[in-house]
Amino acid sequence: MRDFAASDSQSLLQILENVNDVITVRDAETGETLAVSGAVEEVYGYTPEEFRDLPIEAYSAGPPEYSEDRAHELIEEAKRTGESTFEWKAKRADGTEFWVDIDISKTDIDGRAVLVSVIRDVTDRKEHELELERYKRLVSLISDPVFTFDGEDRIDYVNEATLDLTGYSREELIGAHPTKLALSSTTSREHLEAIHGLQGSEQDSVRLEGTITRADGSERTVESHMALLPPRGDASFGGAVGVARDITRRKHREEKLERFASVLSHDLRNPLNAAMAQLTLLREVEGCDNEYVDTLEDLTDRMAEIIDDVLTLAREGRYVTDPETFPLSAAVEEAWNTVDSPAATLVVADDLGVVEGDRRRVRRLLENLFDNATRHGGETVTVTVDRLDDGFAVTDDGPGIPAEEREDVFEYGYSTADDGTGFGLNIVAEIVDAHDWDVAVSEGDDGGARFEVTGVSD
Repeated sequence: MRDFAASDSQSLLQILENVNDVITVRDAETGETLAVSGAVEEVYGYTPEEFRDLPIEAYSAGPPEYSEDRAHELIEEAKRTGESTFEWKAKRADGTEFWVDIDISKTDIDGRAVLVSVIRDVTDRKEHELELERYKRLVSLISDPVFTFDGEDRIDYVNEATLDLTGYSREELIGAHPTKLALSSTTSREHLEAIHGLQGSEQDSVRLEGTITRADGSERTVESHMALLPPRGDASFGGAVGVARDITRRKHREEKLERFASVLSHDLRNPLNAAMAQLTLLREVEGCDNEYVDTLEDLTDRMAEIIDDVLTLAREGRYVTDPETFPLSAAVEEAWNTVDSPAATLVVADDLGVVEGDRRRVRRLLENLFDNATRHGGETVTVTVDRLDDGFAVTDDGPGIPAEEREDVFEYGYSTADDGTGFGLNIVAEIVDAHDWDVAVSEGDDGGARFEVTGVSD
Protein backbone atom coordinates (compact mmCIF):
# COMPACT_ATOMS: atom_id res chain seq x y z
CA MET A 1 0.00 0.00 0.00
CA ARG A 2 1.16 3.59 -0.69
CA ASP A 3 2.10 5.93 2.14
CA PHE A 4 -0.75 7.92 3.62
CA ALA A 5 -1.33 10.34 6.49
CA ALA A 6 -3.78 9.35 9.21
CA SER A 7 -4.45 10.84 12.62
CA ASP A 8 -4.62 7.88 14.96
CA SER A 9 -7.05 5.11 13.99
CA GLN A 10 -5.94 1.70 12.83
CA SER A 11 -9.40 1.31 11.26
CA LEU A 12 -8.55 4.08 8.81
CA LEU A 13 -5.59 2.04 7.60
CA GLN A 14 -7.94 -0.81 6.77
CA ILE A 15 -10.19 1.47 4.70
CA LEU A 16 -7.33 2.82 2.64
CA GLU A 17 -5.57 -0.48 2.07
CA ASN A 18 -4.99 -1.60 -1.55
CA VAL A 19 -6.85 1.37 -3.10
CA ASN A 20 -5.60 3.13 -6.24
CA ASP A 21 -8.10 5.99 -6.12
CA VAL A 22 -7.65 8.96 -3.83
CA ILE A 23 -9.53 8.41 -0.57
CA THR A 24 -10.04 10.99 2.12
CA VAL A 25 -11.72 10.57 5.50
CA ARG A 26 -13.19 13.64 7.21
CA ASP A 27 -14.88 14.05 10.55
CA ALA A 28 -18.56 14.55 9.74
CA GLU A 29 -19.00 17.12 12.50
CA THR A 30 -15.83 19.21 12.44
CA GLY A 31 -14.75 18.68 8.81
CA GLU A 32 -11.24 17.80 9.96
CA THR A 33 -9.34 15.65 7.48
CA LEU A 34 -8.45 12.48 9.35
CA ALA A 35 -6.78 10.49 6.59
CA VAL A 36 -5.60 10.77 2.98
CA SER A 37 -4.45 7.88 0.80
CA GLY A 38 -1.05 7.92 -0.84
CA ALA A 39 -2.60 8.05 -4.34
CA VAL A 40 -3.18 11.76 -3.78
CA GLU A 41 0.44 12.49 -4.68
CA GLU A 42 0.06 10.95 -8.14
CA VAL A 43 -3.32 12.55 -8.81
CA TYR A 44 -3.01 15.97 -7.15
CA GLY A 45 0.75 16.42 -6.80
CA TYR A 46 0.65 16.87 -3.00
CA THR A 47 1.96 14.52 -0.37
CA PRO A 48 -0.75 13.08 1.92
CA GLU A 49 0.56 15.25 4.75
CA GLU A 50 0.34 18.41 2.61
CA PHE A 51 -3.11 17.55 1.33
CA ARG A 52 -4.55 17.03 4.82
CA ASP A 53 -3.94 20.63 5.77
CA LEU A 54 -5.14 22.26 2.55
CA PRO A 55 -8.51 24.00 2.26
CA ILE A 56 -10.81 22.65 -0.48
CA GLU A 57 -10.36 25.77 -2.59
CA ALA A 58 -6.62 25.02 -2.91
CA TYR A 59 -7.27 21.93 -5.07
CA SER A 60 -10.48 23.04 -6.83
CA ALA A 61 -10.71 24.89 -10.16
CA GLY A 62 -12.56 27.73 -8.52
CA PRO A 63 -15.77 29.74 -8.79
CA PRO A 64 -18.46 29.81 -9.75
CA GLU A 65 -19.22 26.10 -10.29
CA TYR A 66 -16.25 24.63 -8.40
CA SER A 67 -15.91 26.88 -5.37
CA GLU A 68 -15.40 25.89 -1.74
CA ASP A 69 -18.95 27.04 -0.94
CA ARG A 70 -20.35 24.68 -3.55
CA ALA A 71 -18.19 21.86 -2.19
CA HIS A 72 -19.59 22.40 1.30
CA GLU A 73 -23.13 22.25 -0.11
CA LEU A 74 -22.40 18.81 -1.57
CA ILE A 75 -20.78 17.69 1.69
CA GLU A 76 -23.87 18.79 3.62
CA GLU A 77 -25.99 16.76 1.20
CA ALA A 78 -23.92 13.68 2.04
CA LYS A 79 -24.44 14.36 5.76
CA ARG A 80 -28.23 14.55 5.28
CA THR A 81 -28.77 11.69 2.85
CA GLY A 82 -25.80 9.50 3.60
CA GLU A 83 -24.18 9.88 0.19
CA SER A 84 -23.40 12.30 -2.63
CA THR A 85 -21.94 11.65 -6.08
CA PHE A 86 -20.81 14.37 -8.49
CA GLU A 87 -18.23 15.50 -11.04
CA TRP A 88 -15.71 18.10 -9.97
CA LYS A 89 -13.15 20.19 -11.77
CA ALA A 90 -10.01 19.93 -9.67
CA LYS A 91 -6.62 21.62 -9.67
CA ARG A 92 -3.19 20.06 -9.23
CA ALA A 93 -0.30 21.50 -7.26
CA ASP A 94 1.22 22.85 -10.50
CA GLY A 95 -2.02 24.69 -11.34
CA THR A 96 -3.26 22.41 -14.12
CA GLU A 97 -6.95 21.57 -14.04
CA PHE A 98 -8.48 18.13 -14.46
CA TRP A 99 -11.76 16.26 -13.92
CA VAL A 100 -12.63 13.87 -11.10
CA ASP A 101 -15.61 11.81 -10.01
CA ILE A 102 -16.25 12.09 -6.27
CA ASP A 103 -18.36 9.66 -4.22
CA ILE A 104 -18.96 10.74 -0.63
CA SER A 105 -20.46 8.25 1.85
CA LYS A 106 -21.32 8.79 5.48
CA THR A 107 -20.33 5.99 7.83
CA ASP A 108 -19.15 5.26 11.36
CA ILE A 109 -15.62 4.29 12.31
CA ASP A 110 -15.07 3.28 15.93
CA GLY A 111 -18.25 5.13 16.85
CA ARG A 112 -17.19 8.31 15.04
CA ALA A 113 -19.30 9.72 12.19
CA VAL A 114 -17.07 10.27 9.16
CA LEU A 115 -17.39 11.15 5.48
CA VAL A 116 -15.38 8.88 3.19
CA SER A 117 -14.64 10.43 -0.23
CA VAL A 118 -13.47 8.29 -3.15
CA ILE A 119 -11.92 10.49 -5.83
CA ARG A 120 -11.20 9.12 -9.31
CA ASP A 121 -9.41 10.98 -12.13
CA VAL A 122 -11.79 10.91 -15.13
CA THR A 123 -10.13 13.58 -17.26
CA ASP A 124 -9.83 11.39 -20.37
CA ARG A 125 -13.46 10.34 -20.16
CA LYS A 126 -14.69 13.87 -19.52
CA GLU A 127 -12.70 15.35 -22.39
CA HIS A 128 -14.08 12.64 -24.65
CA GLU A 129 -17.61 13.48 -23.51
CA LEU A 130 -17.02 17.19 -24.08
CA GLU A 131 -15.62 16.49 -27.52
CA LEU A 132 -18.67 14.38 -28.36
CA GLU A 133 -20.92 17.14 -27.10
CA ARG A 134 -19.15 19.67 -29.31
CA TYR A 135 -19.52 17.38 -32.30
CA LYS A 136 -23.20 16.85 -31.53
CA ARG A 137 -23.67 20.59 -31.29
CA LEU A 138 -21.92 21.13 -34.60
CA VAL A 139 -23.90 18.37 -36.28
CA SER A 140 -27.15 19.78 -34.93
CA LEU A 141 -26.36 23.08 -36.68
CA ILE A 142 -25.51 21.50 -40.04
CA SER A 143 -28.23 22.25 -42.57
CA ASP A 144 -27.80 18.88 -44.30
CA PRO A 145 -29.30 15.75 -42.70
CA VAL A 146 -26.76 13.81 -40.61
CA PHE A 147 -27.46 10.38 -39.13
CA THR A 148 -25.66 7.30 -37.80
CA PHE A 149 -26.26 3.54 -37.82
CA ASP A 150 -25.10 1.26 -35.03
CA GLY A 151 -23.43 -2.12 -35.42
CA GLU A 152 -26.84 -3.75 -35.94
CA ASP A 153 -27.77 -1.40 -38.78
CA ARG A 154 -30.24 0.48 -36.62
CA ILE A 155 -30.56 4.25 -36.67
CA ASP A 156 -29.11 5.60 -33.43
CA TYR A 157 -28.66 9.32 -34.14
CA VAL A 158 -30.41 11.92 -36.31
CA ASN A 159 -30.09 15.69 -36.39
CA GLU A 160 -32.92 18.18 -36.88
CA ALA A 161 -32.32 18.37 -40.63
CA THR A 162 -32.95 14.61 -40.88
CA LEU A 163 -36.27 15.02 -39.11
CA ASP A 164 -37.20 17.84 -41.51
CA LEU A 165 -36.30 15.74 -44.54
CA THR A 166 -38.13 12.57 -43.48
CA GLY A 167 -41.09 14.09 -41.65
CA TYR A 168 -40.68 11.56 -38.83
CA SER A 169 -40.08 12.34 -35.18
CA ARG A 170 -36.81 11.44 -33.47
CA GLU A 171 -38.63 8.75 -31.45
CA GLU A 172 -39.93 7.16 -34.66
CA LEU A 173 -36.46 7.00 -36.23
CA ILE A 174 -34.15 6.04 -33.36
CA GLY A 175 -33.86 2.27 -33.27
CA ALA A 176 -35.55 1.84 -36.65
CA HIS A 177 -34.04 -0.05 -39.57
CA PRO A 178 -33.14 2.07 -42.64
CA THR A 179 -35.82 0.22 -44.63
CA LYS A 180 -38.33 2.36 -42.72
CA LEU A 181 -37.42 5.18 -45.10
CA ALA A 182 -36.62 3.21 -48.24
CA LEU A 183 -38.99 3.08 -51.18
CA SER A 184 -37.36 -0.16 -52.31
CA SER A 185 -36.18 -2.87 -49.90
CA THR A 186 -33.88 -4.18 -52.63
CA THR A 187 -32.16 -0.81 -52.98
CA SER A 188 -31.91 -0.51 -49.19
CA ARG A 189 -30.23 -3.91 -48.98
CA GLU A 190 -27.79 -3.00 -51.75
CA HIS A 191 -26.93 0.25 -49.97
CA LEU A 192 -26.24 -1.55 -46.69
CA GLU A 193 -24.04 -4.05 -48.53
CA ALA A 194 -22.10 -1.13 -50.05
CA ILE A 195 -21.62 0.41 -46.60
CA HIS A 196 -20.41 -2.87 -45.08
CA GLY A 197 -18.20 -3.31 -48.13
CA LEU A 198 -16.10 -0.36 -46.97
CA GLN A 199 -14.55 -2.70 -44.39
CA GLY A 200 -11.15 -3.72 -45.70
CA SER A 201 -11.56 -1.37 -48.65
CA GLU A 202 -9.22 1.46 -49.60
CA GLN A 203 -12.24 3.75 -49.91
CA ASP A 204 -13.03 6.07 -47.01
CA SER A 205 -16.64 6.60 -48.01
CA VAL A 206 -19.30 5.58 -50.49
CA ARG A 207 -21.86 7.70 -52.31
CA LEU A 208 -25.40 6.34 -52.45
CA GLU A 209 -28.50 7.58 -54.23
CA GLY A 210 -32.05 6.44 -53.71
CA THR A 211 -35.64 7.44 -53.07
CA ILE A 212 -37.08 7.64 -49.58
CA THR A 213 -40.70 7.71 -48.45
CA ARG A 214 -41.52 10.50 -46.03
CA ALA A 215 -43.96 10.19 -43.15
CA ASP A 216 -46.70 11.79 -45.26
CA GLY A 217 -46.20 9.28 -48.07
CA SER A 218 -44.40 11.68 -50.41
CA GLU A 219 -41.13 10.68 -52.03
CA ARG A 220 -37.78 12.45 -52.15
CA THR A 221 -34.62 11.56 -54.04
CA VAL A 222 -31.68 11.60 -51.65
CA GLU A 223 -27.94 11.42 -52.11
CA SER A 224 -25.92 10.20 -49.12
CA HIS A 225 -22.20 10.00 -48.41
CA MET A 226 -21.51 7.21 -45.89
CA ALA A 227 -18.38 6.44 -43.87
CA LEU A 228 -17.64 3.76 -41.28
CA LEU A 229 -17.53 4.38 -37.53
CA PRO A 230 -14.89 2.64 -35.39
CA PRO A 231 -16.05 -0.76 -34.08
CA ARG A 232 -16.68 -1.19 -30.36
CA GLY A 233 -15.16 -3.99 -28.34
CA ASP A 234 -14.72 -7.19 -30.32
CA ALA A 235 -17.26 -6.24 -33.00
CA SER A 236 -16.01 -6.08 -36.59
CA PHE A 237 -18.57 -3.50 -37.68
CA GLY A 238 -19.13 -0.35 -35.64
CA GLY A 239 -21.85 1.26 -37.70
CA ALA A 240 -21.69 4.19 -40.07
CA VAL A 241 -22.26 7.93 -40.29
CA GLY A 242 -24.00 9.55 -43.22
CA VAL A 243 -24.55 13.05 -44.59
CA ALA A 244 -27.53 13.30 -46.92
CA ARG A 245 -28.79 15.84 -49.40
CA ASP A 246 -32.19 16.21 -50.96
CA ILE A 247 -31.52 16.19 -54.72
CA THR A 248 -35.14 15.89 -55.87
CA ARG A 249 -35.07 19.25 -57.66
CA ARG A 250 -31.75 18.46 -59.25
CA LYS A 251 -33.07 15.15 -60.56
CA HIS A 252 -36.11 16.91 -62.01
CA ARG A 253 -33.79 19.43 -63.64
CA GLU A 254 -31.70 16.64 -65.14
CA GLU A 255 -34.83 14.98 -66.50
CA LYS A 256 -35.89 18.25 -68.12
CA LEU A 257 -32.43 18.67 -69.61
CA GLU A 258 -32.61 15.14 -70.95
CA ARG A 259 -35.94 15.89 -72.65
CA PHE A 260 -34.44 19.12 -73.97
CA ALA A 261 -31.46 17.22 -75.33
CA SER A 262 -33.82 14.77 -77.00
CA VAL A 263 -35.61 17.64 -78.75
CA LEU A 264 -32.29 18.99 -79.99
CA SER A 265 -31.13 15.59 -81.15
CA HIS A 266 -34.20 14.80 -83.18
CA ASP A 267 -36.42 17.80 -83.87
CA LEU A 268 -33.57 20.16 -84.76
CA ARG A 269 -30.73 17.90 -85.82
CA ASN A 270 -32.76 16.01 -88.43
CA PRO A 271 -33.92 19.03 -90.47
CA LEU A 272 -30.46 20.57 -90.13
CA ASN A 273 -28.84 17.41 -91.51
CA ALA A 274 -31.33 17.53 -94.37
CA ALA A 275 -30.40 21.14 -95.11
CA MET A 276 -26.70 20.28 -95.08
CA ALA A 277 -27.36 17.40 -97.48
CA GLN A 278 -29.17 19.79 -99.84
CA LEU A 279 -26.15 22.12 -99.76
CA THR A 280 -23.91 19.22 -100.74
CA LEU A 281 -26.23 18.45 -103.67
CA LEU A 282 -26.17 22.10 -104.77
CA ARG A 283 -22.38 22.00 -104.90
CA GLU A 284 -21.76 18.54 -106.30
CA VAL A 285 -24.82 17.95 -108.50
CA GLU A 286 -26.00 21.38 -109.55
CA GLY A 287 -22.53 22.89 -109.66
CA CYS A 288 -23.47 25.85 -107.45
CA ASP A 289 -20.27 27.19 -105.97
CA ASN A 290 -20.68 30.81 -105.00
CA GLU A 291 -20.62 33.10 -101.98
CA TYR A 292 -24.31 32.49 -101.22
CA VAL A 293 -23.79 28.76 -100.90
CA ASP A 294 -20.67 29.43 -98.80
CA THR A 295 -22.70 31.63 -96.47
CA LEU A 296 -25.42 29.00 -96.14
CA GLU A 297 -22.79 26.38 -95.35
CA ASP A 298 -21.22 28.63 -92.67
CA LEU A 299 -24.64 29.19 -91.14
CA THR A 300 -25.51 25.49 -91.04
CA ASP A 301 -22.09 24.66 -89.59
CA ARG A 302 -22.61 27.27 -86.89
CA MET A 303 -26.08 25.88 -86.13
CA ALA A 304 -24.57 22.40 -85.81
CA GLU A 305 -21.90 23.77 -83.46
CA ILE A 306 -24.51 25.47 -81.29
CA ILE A 307 -26.57 22.27 -81.12
CA ASP A 308 -23.46 20.29 -80.15
CA ASP A 309 -22.63 22.75 -77.36
CA VAL A 310 -26.17 22.82 -75.99
CA LEU A 311 -26.30 19.02 -76.05
CA THR A 312 -22.99 18.94 -74.22
CA LEU A 313 -24.31 21.44 -71.69
CA ALA A 314 -27.37 19.29 -71.03
CA ARG A 315 -25.34 16.14 -70.56
CA GLU A 316 -22.24 17.39 -68.76
CA GLY A 317 -24.27 18.99 -65.97
CA ARG A 318 -25.31 15.60 -64.63
CA TYR A 319 -23.85 14.79 -61.24
CA VAL A 320 -20.84 12.46 -61.33
CA THR A 321 -22.12 9.16 -59.94
CA ASP A 322 -19.28 6.78 -60.78
CA PRO A 323 -15.95 8.62 -60.40
CA GLU A 324 -12.61 7.06 -61.22
CA THR A 325 -9.11 8.03 -60.17
CA PHE A 326 -6.72 9.00 -62.95
CA PRO A 327 -3.58 11.12 -63.51
CA LEU A 328 -4.56 14.69 -64.37
CA SER A 329 -1.53 14.97 -66.68
CA ALA A 330 -2.99 12.22 -68.88
CA ALA A 331 -6.28 14.11 -69.27
CA VAL A 332 -4.32 17.30 -70.05
CA GLU A 333 -2.38 15.54 -72.80
CA GLU A 334 -5.55 14.03 -74.29
CA ALA A 335 -7.29 17.40 -74.27
CA TRP A 336 -4.33 19.24 -75.82
CA ASN A 337 -4.27 16.80 -78.72
CA THR A 338 -7.65 18.17 -79.80
CA VAL A 339 -6.40 21.78 -80.01
CA ASP A 340 -6.35 23.05 -83.60
CA SER A 341 -3.49 25.53 -83.12
CA PRO A 342 -0.14 23.97 -84.08
CA ALA A 343 1.81 27.09 -83.03
CA ALA A 344 0.33 27.16 -79.53
CA THR A 345 2.51 25.94 -76.63
CA LEU A 346 1.51 23.86 -73.63
CA VAL A 347 3.53 24.01 -70.39
CA VAL A 348 2.64 21.40 -67.75
CA ALA A 349 3.87 21.24 -64.15
CA ASP A 350 6.01 18.23 -63.28
CA ASP A 351 3.44 16.68 -60.97
CA LEU A 352 -0.25 17.43 -61.42
CA GLY A 353 -1.28 14.58 -59.13
CA VAL A 354 -4.39 12.48 -59.58
CA VAL A 355 -8.04 13.42 -59.85
CA GLU A 356 -11.15 11.56 -58.78
CA GLY A 357 -13.94 12.27 -61.24
CA ASP A 358 -15.41 11.56 -64.66
CA ARG A 359 -12.36 11.36 -66.91
CA ARG A 360 -14.25 12.10 -70.12
CA ARG A 361 -15.85 15.20 -68.67
CA VAL A 362 -12.62 16.45 -67.09
CA ARG A 363 -11.01 16.10 -70.51
CA ARG A 364 -13.88 18.11 -72.02
CA LEU A 365 -13.43 20.78 -69.34
CA LEU A 366 -9.75 21.10 -70.27
CA GLU A 367 -10.55 21.10 -73.99
CA ASN A 368 -12.89 24.04 -73.52
CA LEU A 369 -10.35 25.97 -71.44
CA PHE A 370 -7.65 25.29 -74.06
CA ASP A 371 -10.05 26.30 -76.85
CA ASN A 372 -10.86 29.51 -74.99
CA ALA A 373 -7.14 30.29 -74.66
CA THR A 374 -6.33 29.67 -78.34
CA ARG A 375 -9.50 31.39 -79.56
CA HIS A 376 -8.76 34.60 -77.63
CA GLY A 377 -4.98 34.43 -77.19
CA GLY A 378 -3.98 33.88 -80.79
CA GLU A 379 -2.20 31.09 -82.65
CA THR A 380 1.05 31.40 -80.66
CA VAL A 381 -0.52 31.52 -77.21
CA THR A 382 1.21 29.69 -74.36
CA VAL A 383 -1.03 27.73 -71.99
CA THR A 384 0.25 26.60 -68.58
CA VAL A 385 -1.33 23.96 -66.34
CA ASP A 386 -0.24 24.12 -62.69
CA ARG A 387 -1.14 22.14 -59.61
CA LEU A 388 -2.89 23.83 -56.67
CA ASP A 389 -3.18 22.59 -53.11
CA ASP A 390 -6.73 21.43 -53.78
CA GLY A 391 -6.99 21.45 -57.55
CA PHE A 392 -5.33 22.86 -60.66
CA ALA A 393 -5.06 26.06 -62.71
CA VAL A 394 -5.04 26.75 -66.46
CA THR A 395 -3.35 30.04 -67.39
CA ASP A 396 -2.65 31.66 -70.76
CA ASP A 397 -0.58 34.66 -71.82
CA GLY A 398 -3.33 36.17 -73.99
CA PRO A 399 -5.14 39.47 -73.49
CA GLY A 400 -6.97 38.25 -70.38
CA ILE A 401 -10.49 39.01 -69.21
CA PRO A 402 -11.41 42.48 -67.87
CA ALA A 403 -12.10 42.43 -64.14
CA GLU A 404 -15.63 43.77 -64.62
CA GLU A 405 -16.51 40.85 -66.93
CA ARG A 406 -15.07 37.96 -64.91
CA GLU A 407 -18.31 37.26 -63.08
CA ASP A 408 -20.13 36.88 -66.41
CA VAL A 409 -17.80 34.55 -68.32
CA PHE A 410 -19.53 31.39 -67.09
CA GLU A 411 -23.03 32.58 -68.02
CA TYR A 412 -25.01 31.22 -70.96
CA GLY A 413 -24.17 32.93 -74.21
CA TYR A 414 -21.15 34.93 -73.00
CA SER A 415 -18.53 35.30 -75.72
CA THR A 416 -16.28 38.04 -77.09
CA ALA A 417 -15.19 36.03 -80.13
CA ASP A 418 -17.08 36.43 -83.40
CA ASP A 419 -17.06 32.68 -84.02
CA GLY A 420 -17.90 31.64 -80.44
CA THR A 421 -21.20 30.11 -79.37
CA GLY A 422 -21.03 31.47 -75.82
CA PHE A 423 -21.40 28.01 -74.31
CA GLY A 424 -17.76 26.94 -73.89
CA LEU A 425 -17.06 28.35 -70.43
CA ASN A 426 -20.62 27.65 -69.31
CA ILE A 427 -19.95 23.99 -70.07
CA VAL A 428 -16.80 24.28 -67.93
CA ALA A 429 -18.92 25.61 -65.04
CA GLU A 430 -21.47 22.81 -65.45
CA ILE A 431 -18.78 20.11 -65.40
CA VAL A 432 -17.17 21.68 -62.32
CA ASP A 433 -20.56 21.84 -60.58
CA ALA A 434 -21.31 18.22 -61.48
CA HIS A 435 -18.13 17.25 -59.59
CA ASP A 436 -18.93 19.49 -56.60
CA TRP A 437 -15.83 21.54 -57.37
CA ASP A 438 -15.41 25.32 -57.74
CA VAL A 439 -14.01 27.42 -60.57
CA ALA A 440 -12.89 31.04 -60.55
CA VAL A 441 -11.22 33.29 -63.10
CA SER A 442 -8.51 35.83 -62.39
CA GLU A 443 -5.47 37.39 -64.06
CA GLY A 444 -2.29 35.42 -64.70
CA ASP A 445 1.23 36.69 -64.01
CA ASP A 446 1.59 37.63 -67.69
CA GLY A 447 -1.76 39.39 -67.84
CA GLY A 448 -3.67 36.55 -69.44
CA ALA A 449 -6.67 34.65 -68.13
CA ARG A 450 -6.19 32.24 -65.23
CA PHE A 451 -8.86 29.64 -64.39
CA GLU A 452 -8.54 27.94 -61.01
CA VAL A 453 -10.47 24.73 -60.33
CA THR A 454 -10.53 23.94 -56.62
CA GLY A 455 -12.15 21.47 -54.23
CA VAL A 456 -10.77 18.63 -56.33
CA SER A 457 -10.30 15.23 -54.64
CA ASP A 458 -6.66 14.26 -54.75
